[in-house]
Amino acid sequence: MTVAMRRFASLVSAVALVVSGTAGAQVTIHVTTSQNTTCDITTDANGLRLASGGTDLVATGATLTGAGCGLGGGGGGPTPNPFALTAPASAGVGSAFAVSWTVTGATSCAGSATLNGSALPSLAGWTDTTSATSPRSVTASSPGTYVLSLTCSNGSGSANSLPATVQVTGAGDSCPASPRTRATVSDINYLPGTHLRRGVDLTLWNNIWGHINESDNVTPFPGPNGASPSIQTLGKTQYVAAKFNSGPLPTNFSGNYINVSYGAGPSLDMSISPACGDFAPATPGCLVTDVPSIDRGLVYWRIVNGTNFVCPLQPNTDYYLNVQFHDPATTGPGCGTTTCKTTIQNVHQ
Repeated sequence: MTVAMRRFASLVSAVALVVSGTAGAQVTIHVTTSQNTTCDITTDANGLRLASGGTDLVATGATLTGAGCGLGGGGGGPTPNPFALTAPASAGVGSAFAVSWTVTGATSCAGSATLNGSALPSLAGWTDTTSATSPRSVTASSPGTYVLSLTCSNGSGSANSLPATVQVTGAGDSCPASPRTRATVSDINYLPGTHLRRGVDLTLWNNIWGHINESDNVTPFPGPNGASPSIQTLGKTQYVAAKFNSGPLPTNFSGNYINVSYGAGPSLDMSISPACGDFAPATPGCLVTDVPSIDRGLVYWRIVNGTNFVCPLQPNTDYYLNVQFHDPATTGPGCGTTTCKTTIQNVHQ
């Protein structure tokens, strides 16, 4: 290949030049533009020479690398741009899952991720490597909604992926995926007033009823008395399975939940069960159905001493608080096309 460089300044505007080598030997010209992009022009063993009868420099067998060279002559970033990521729709905490892609020309790839809408500083196998080799084995350490992105680069530029979403469930969770799916994330407003938390992980009880406003620290189960979280977008065909541990509460400590009229949503089914998404628990008192949002009580619970109307909880035991809209075709109150809000107050004594 022959490249004619007509007065170096005509290659790019406002350039700084560094030339290594001498005529008659391989030469590398390093061009830096005013936009801080670079182009390296490397000749073959014949180096540079002046064109006959003129001032043009001629380089034979030249190769071009760097973003400042443009897309021609061997330059240009990886392709395609954008490119797709292939990832599973769901995964478990601590269990590796594969993410793959197809890109040509990349020498490195850097991953980024969000968890429940917030930037995630570290995700094992994804943000801690720059290898361009597909696939990667990724492991999430906490449940929630992960959105993964990848930028692949070479000396001439970069290409960005389309996002891929992976729902990660808690360790040991075995949650039904039909006829409804488990909800994992929503904005929550703590009533009364406006106390909004964004991108809350709905798989853990503490994240929902462990707060009473947008800036307090978490209070583990049984949580702050009177907390009234309003889940802003719960799918009509979804359920909440919020995992909690009953802790070292004394015998006869009790509490209950209320489907309140302020921030009202549709009628609810609620259960407390050792099983995720269980709306048919065998223990008496642990299930209520079709409870309207008119300040009506939902599940009542008490440590150890339950009844046919009060759910017995054992101390230091894992449970799920399971919630769903009674009618998956409901139209209100508080509903849009596919989602509704619901406000459930937590009280105890």
